[in-house]
Amino acid sequence: MEILQAVLPVFLVIAIGATARRFRFIGDPFIDTANRLVYYFLLPALLFYKIGTSNFREAFNAHLVIGGYAATVVTFLVATLLSRKMAITPGERGSFVQGAVRANLAYVGLPVVFSAVGDIGLTKAGILLGFMVPLINSLAIVALVTPHGNGQERGWENARRIAYQLAINPVLLSAFFGILWSLFRIPLPALADRTLAILSSATLPLSLLCLGGAFSLERARTEFRIAAISAAMKVLLLTALAVAAYRWMGLAGDDLRVGVIMMGCPTAVVTYVMASQLKGDTDLAGTIIVLSTAVSAVTITGWLFFLSAAGW
Repeated sequence: MEILQAVLPVFLVIAIGATARRFRFIGDPFIDTANRLVYYFLLPALLFYKIGTSNFREAFNAHLVIGGYAATVVTFLVATLLSRKMAITPGERGSFVQGAVRANLAYVGLPVVFSAVGDIGLTKAGILLGFMVPLINSLAIVALVTPHGNGQERGWENARRIAYQLAINPVLLSAFFGILWSLFRIPLPALADRTLAILSSATLPLSLLCLGGAFSLERARTEFRIAAISAAMKVLLLTALAVAAYRWMGLAGDDLRVGVIMMGCPTAVVTYVMASQLKGDTDLAGTIIVLSTAVSAVTITGWLFFLSAAGW
């Protein structure tokens, strides 16, 4: 029930966005502008605030990070190879691969961890989020940029394009500076704290409203099979690999539950925002988000029951 309560409100806000678009309260100009606002300002503010205010030294667990990295990279490689075998466009390839690895750590992971593990779990999850965001954002940029490279373009030129996108990516930069801020225990002034809190609170609702406003059920039906494969890789394959890695390293108890919940999160809403900014297929990205979020209440619950039954 707690997991459902964390996931279902996401659907309700998406539905409100779709209704607002249907009755012409919002349109394409608003959605495009709002997506840029989220990507360049609101999401970076959220990540810096969440990561920078965590207690790094108390909550850092290297095994959580290593296992999460291993599961994510392996899933990314599998998704990349699979996308090349499928008859899909470059934009669809980017959204397919990004959707398979990018988790909704902040808005699904953190609330579920807090419900299942408590305050100490929330702190550990916040630090894990800080380390996962740079990796998944880097992989997302690679996934979205690489398919659009000219077939005659030399490898170093394509690598330069990717490196440039990584260097200027506001989401990646905010996570990096958030980790530094937390690591060196720099106090956040009260004025900055309250300002970031306000900006952070606007990120999820605006992203979800835009997703709902841009979502097309007809177009989603044509891409359902591709979206289902990507969503399954996110909530099943990636999580299974994470469980295997964590158990191999000896994790159990609260640490293991934190890792599995965070790795089992559905595809992040920002997947749609990044797809809109980096030539990905936004319809496919939106369908992956909706599908993975819909099944995540069942899959996360299932993973937790599995851990309990195994005595881990």
